[in-house]
Amino acid sequence: MTDIGELSGSSRSDELDEVLDEHMIGELAGLRSFQRGVGYLNDRRVESAAASDKGVRATVRGTMPYDVELWLDADTLNWSCSCPAAEDGSFCKHCVAVALSLLRTGERPEGASEPKRPSQRSRSADPDVLLLEGFVHRLDVERLAEIVLQQAADDWRLRERLLLEARSEQGIGPDLDEWRQRIKGVLGARRHVSYHEAPEWAAIVDDMIDAMVDICDAGHGPEAAQLAEYAHRRADRAMGLVDDSDGWLTVISDRLADLHLQACEQSTSDPVKLAKRLAKLEMTSELDGFHRSAARYAEVLGPSGLTAFRRAIEPQWRQIDPKDDGWSSDVSRLREAMIGWALAMDDPDALIEAHRRERIHPTDMVEIAAAFERAGRDDEAVEWARRGLSGTGHGSWHAGNTRDFLARKLRERGETGAAVDLYWKTFEASPSLSNYRRLKQEDTGVDWLSRGREHLLRRLDPSGDNPLLAYGAPTDGSVPEDVMSDDASAAPAAAAILTEILLFEGHAQQAWDTAVQLGTSSQMWMTLARERERRSPRDSITVYASAALAIIDRKRANQYKSAVDLMSRIQRLAADAGEPELFDSLLQRVRTEHRAKRRLKELLDRAGW
Repeated sequence: MTDIGELSGSSRSDELDEVLDEHMIGELAGLRSFQRGVGYLNDRRVESAAASDKGVRATVRGTMPYDVELWLDADTLNWSCSCPAAEDGSFCKHCVAVALSLLRTGERPEGASEPKRPSQRSRSADPDVLLLEGFVHRLDVERLAEIVLQQAADDWRLRERLLLEARSEQGIGPDLDEWRQRIKGVLGARRHVSYHEAPEWAAIVDDMIDAMVDICDAGHGPEAAQLAEYAHRRADRAMGLVDDSDGWLTVISDRLADLHLQACEQSTSDPVKLAKRLAKLEMTSELDGFHRSAARYAEVLGPSGLTAFRRAIEPQWRQIDPKDDGWSSDVSRLREAMIGWALAMDDPDALIEAHRRERIHPTDMVEIAAAFERAGRDDEAVEWARRGLSGTGHGSWHAGNTRDFLARKLRERGETGAAVDLYWKTFEASPSLSNYRRLKQEDTGVDWLSRGREHLLRRLDPSGDNPLLAYGAPTDGSVPEDVMSDDASAAPAAAAILTEILLFEGHAQQAWDTAVQLGTSSQMWMTLARERERRSPRDSITVYASAALAIIDRKRANQYKSAVDLMSRIQRLAADAGEPELFDSLLQRVRTEHRAKRRLKELLDRAGW
């Protein structure tokens, strides 16, 4: 179904790509749809476009191919999408992907014209801002000073900013003792900070870090570094007093570490002394802001600093018991510090030593492979990547980085077939739509649909003896009436994946036939039913009725509205098909079999049934 939403567009240009900007797209779509649309664009799901000066039509590959159109009519932006989410006129994720494709160079759908740089609303275009700017510029100095000082009395950030500039003018840095007291007061929690109090507490800390960044930006790098180190130690002590379920302390630790690095990059501190401080921070902190610090600070430390860092951790490194499993926090921190040093040195052999050769986890091997690549030792890089992929298995969720690294190296060697085969083995081990899509990206010249379908059918029937599993076997296309019930047999995963792939490829009828023959997931039944509403409303009604009855049978009153919404959809489809009796029979069954459910009865009465 195609629905149109409208928004008054800018009069700046007749052309669509000048009307659109990312802020507008975000406002139209909302955060969730915008983020998912960005993902669709990055996954290159926008294709088959036809562009003109006033609009664009494109196909976006979602669960199935959806048709999107964006156009201007009398300087008004209009849009349409054939997906279910756009039925109410919403600017869906598919519209977001197409709109963004017009703005991003290199990401436009084929056939779309070169986008112009989107205009941004000028800050001075706001009449209130214009009024304020004019007023402030007309104020005399004494009145302006009075206003600023009154505000500074109540706003410590403003006060600190003014003091910082005043001190800098006289060649004086920030008052470190006063700042340490402030940090201690904010981070030195004297009582437990509960889960509900943590966001407000974290906001106060964040505000304080912003002020510390001001110190660094004002050219006081050494002072900012000292304060960042002190604040990180205080944050580390606060771990036992703050409910950190949402990870506030991790964010604080990362911000302080980023500030510290920025401050060190701006100053000319002694690299040997800095190395010793970094080693101590990393080895004594529970928080991970200074994790693998030698690698992050390699340019700042230089050769002498890196040598000093190694010397600082060497005594403890030599004391590690060879039988230690590495799971204790002290040993783990020491190991990560040594890995950071090895990465900073760009020495793959030292990195193997740091990982402790006999206990290297397969997921760490891609890091070693990358180190060998940087050292120009490609054969060893490929060998370590192969070892890592063999250890994790092709179907493992965390094998992706290793597989991508190895595939790239194989392509560089001219072994394109071997690179593509890595992704086929991944699909074989763990079939999914995402793995199938990756296959298509890796080699567009292969009929992956036929090959993937054959593999999935073999999974369903390894012997090949069951004629019902022969693709294209006769079927009357009818779906069981209890297909969505909780008692219905669960469909094999391979059948659900095959249905999903067929629908993604635009073969809606084949997807339906496959689901009827082999079964599919509940979610896919609902997607297929929505797709068939126009062509075969009886099929859609059967699925929706089964889903509504299944919801009611669960006896959860808070879900009855979903069942009634489905019944409303069935009523519309039955009326459009000229068979209102299909809805009438369902309604009679629900009222008869579930008459004791008072909440359900209220919803049915409210619907006028």
